[in-house]
Amino acid sequence: MIVQMFGIGHLPMRMGDVSGYALFIVSSVLVSISFAPILLSISPTPAFETAKPMPLKTLIKISPLGCFGMFLLGGVFSAQFGMSAVYGVAAGLTIVQISLFVSSIYVGALLMQYPIGWFSDRVDRRLVILIVASLGGVMSLVAFSFDQYFSALLVAAFIIGGTSNPLYSLLIAYTNDYLEADDMASAAGGLIFINGMGAIAGPLVTGKVMDTFGTQAFFMVIATLMLTLTGYAGYRMTQRSRDGVEDGLYAPVMPSSSPVAVEVASEYYIEIAMDEEENET
Repeated sequence: MIVQMFGIGHLPMRMGDVSGYALFIVSSVLVSISFAPILLSISPTPAFETAKPMPLKTLIKISPLGCFGMFLLGGVFSAQFGMSAVYGVAAGLTIVQISLFVSSIYVGALLMQYPIGWFSDRVDRRLVILIVASLGGVMSLVAFSFDQYFSALLVAAFIIGGTSNPLYSLLIAYTNDYLEADDMASAAGGLIFINGMGAIAGPLVTGKVMDTFGTQAFFMVIATLMLTLTGYAGYRMTQRSRDGVEDGLYAPVMPSSSPVAVEVASEYYIEIAMDEEENET
């Protein structure tokens, strides 16, 4: 996760003409080069058995919070990654400021992934989801109120990125707590599908709201989604007991990860947990 998020992202916008295609070529070359270590590796590829299918109805019944949260996060991701630069242009930010603003989202995701993951392995994940989502929602309101200050925008972008990205992994880990290992791949596919449905609606809603209520409404959309997730997480804590549920380990994955990648991450951390238990024994 650190390697993935450590990319310089939008910062190259400061190094050339953004109206041309040269910067896209540079990014394409860097992505191509990044495949070399993997393709030259002598490590064997993972072997997978056929995953059991899981209907969406069953998945929703198993984890209402995981599914609803994934839908809301789809809207958050599409807003922050797809509309953040649009917001920057509409708000009159310079190219340098837009690159710093968008990059702050990734820096926050990089630095806050580990402490949030560490915390989630030790307390009720619903409480962690509630706290993290509320923090992202509050910081979105701060940005909405103080968007005339660029420093406030950078801090808000840092916190929003640092809460929304770990929330994706938190919701997957929370759902996995109620699943058998051989159900995780199909469940991950369902969660990614639900996330994609939210992502489809996100830019449409965000663009319409910004046109109607002004540029700063960009942050109001994110705040609404985050605080709605906060409220629903609190509600679910009153509807289901965690007694007898053994928490799995937090497995950090990107919002763009495939179901196979999610299963690999989950199985990897399950193996780590089993090794730790054997060592303690």
